Amino acid sequence: MPTLVSFLDRLNRLTTRWAGHAATLLLAAMLAVMIVHVVYRYALGDSFGWTEELSRYMMVWMAFLYFPAAHKKGLNVSLDLCTEWFRGSRPWQLLQLLIEAAILAALVWSIQLGFDRIERGATTQSLALGIPMAQVYYVLPISFALTALCSLERLLRAAHALISPQAAARDQDPDHRQAEA
Repeated sequence: MPTLVSFLDRLNRLTTRWAGHAATLLLAAMLAVMIVHVVYRYALGDSFGWTEELSRYMMVWMAFLYFPAAHKKGLNVSLDLCTEWFRGSRPWQLLQLLIEAAILAALVWSIQLGFDRIERGATTQSLALGIPMAQVYYVLPISFALTALCSLERLLRAAHALISPQAAARDQDPDHRQAEA
């Protein structure tokens, strides 16, 4: 199992890095489009009809492309208040395993929903840009698949920590995690 986890770690680091770069480029492009829109609207008294729609779609893509990196790093919204007092114990490790299994199942289901959305979006076009909405929805299965790979890695790590207490102690040591990064 450690070999598979190591492979997934390398793969997820690479894919989340590239997704993050793409999302950052989308953010910069969105900023440029909005600056052009503001200049044309307020300085020249004219505006483009497509800038707001394009910015909205770029923001959606940006958010979904950042999601795998956030999940890999454990930065998703969570309530630690209830589990903080028994962190590191066997029940906590089991809870982490169960939560990650539920997340992975939801992500696999979301991949299918993303493909369904693409199929439905193929018949409609955006109002201002005139592009098929399927092009906007392509980010859904991409993001959910990349996040599912990160979730699989986290699930295997949680299972390994539950089976091997030494691995759990090592994974919780902040100095060891920084040395790996």
